[in-house]
Amino acid sequence: MRALIIENNLVYRDMLAHILAEQGFNSDTGDTVEAARLYADTEKYDIICVNQDLKDGAGEEFVEYCNTHERQKDTPILFLTEDSSLVADELEVRVDGLIHELNEHQIEDQIVHFVELHLDPVFFEGRILLVEDDPEVAKDILNQLKNTGYRVSYYKSADEASVEFDSVTVYGSHTDAYDLVITKINFKAGLQGDDLVARIRSYEDGRGFIPILAIPDQNNDQRRIALYRAGVNDFLPKPILPEELQVRISNLITNKRLLDKVHDIRRELFALATTDKLTGCQNRHSLMEYSNKFVSQARRHEYPISMLVVDLDHFKAVNDNHGHAVGDVVLELTGELLNKSFREGDMVARYGGEEFVVLMNYCDGDNACVKAEKLRVDIEKLNPNGLEITTSIGVTSIEPGTMQDFEAMFHAGDQGVYAAKEKGRNQVVFVAVD
Repeated sequence: MRALIIENNLVYRDMLAHILAEQGFNSDTGDTVEAARLYADTEKYDIICVNQDLKDGAGEEFVEYCNTHERQKDTPILFLTEDSSLVADELEVRVDGLIHELNEHQIEDQIVHFVELHLDPVFFEGRILLVEDDPEVAKDILNQLKNTGYRVSYYKSADEASVEFDSVTVYGSHTDAYDLVITKINFKAGLQGDDLVARIRSYEDGRGFIPILAIPDQNNDQRRIALYRAGVNDFLPKPILPEELQVRISNLITNKRLLDKVHDIRRELFALATTDKLTGCQNRHSLMEYSNKFVSQARRHEYPISMLVVDLDHFKAVNDNHGHAVGDVVLELTGELLNKSFREGDMVARYGGEEFVVLMNYCDGDNACVKAEKLRVDIEKLNPNGLEITTSIGVTSIEPGTMQDFEAMFHAGDQGVYAAKEKGRNQVVFVAVD
């Protein structure tokens, strides 16, 4: 990406170039309106930073030049000024952001935020679900959104829209997730807009928090307040002005995407805290944290759960004879196999060393033994680094109506592993929970 920096102060100019370089920009620099125009005439820039006061004129003069320039008319412009009272609306030219020259860290924070807001595609692209049974209103909105970066799915009824929304199970920052719902409130037939709002807000996953922009038929204060309470985020009054539509959509989707980023970071941090780095399985801390919850849910909803305790045979000999690097490869490939072998709702964890634990929902003892045997065979076929690796697996289960806990299950599974090793290893042994 390319940036143009037009700044009188050499220190500030170098600082801006350094900050933008860390964001992936190659910068051209200058300190006059004349130089800035020459750059603008020969290069298309992704961002322009210009000071209010330049050596041969005012920064606004160059900004005005850019606003009408074929190459630069859509380029985001960051305006630098020492006038702390100046606001963007007071300028007679279009700028996309202001920086009042402060210290380096404050300027860096503002530039990074500006770049993300104006150049990160997640903030000016998105998927919209439009629900409107008036063909003229729908046509007007669709035309206004035609040349934007938004992908619009249009439905004439709230019933159809509800089915569509239910079918899109992804949410948050996923590229196929919806980022905004625009819906009429009063439909001629079928499900009404407030019913659709209630259904969306009933989702327990991230879909339940999607922003909703409502198109009211009446400007009724009490009705709007009721809809706000029901979960509508904003309203689009008629007649629908193109600029107002764009601003309301942009604000709602930008706020949603910012929250998505926060949630993504939280999920990444959670994954780092709960995942074993070598194998990709859950770590022991995560297992101990959630195992009792796993068991209590099965007890409350009365379905069977099972556990496999998986212990690689003669693993110490692998480390002793081939080195810990080869031992790590064995563990890594075993963890990868385990993660692929079980369902999303199951829990696969590395308990420690060469021992793994698998908790399986809706799985009785017989099915658990079948899965354990398949896993035993798959591990035997794995041959990591050309080594013959086998495993001893202890299996146990809890049937509905019993009161055993995780500790009792693990004790039984561990006993199964011990029995399998006593019988010669590379076996599956079921032990009932006491």
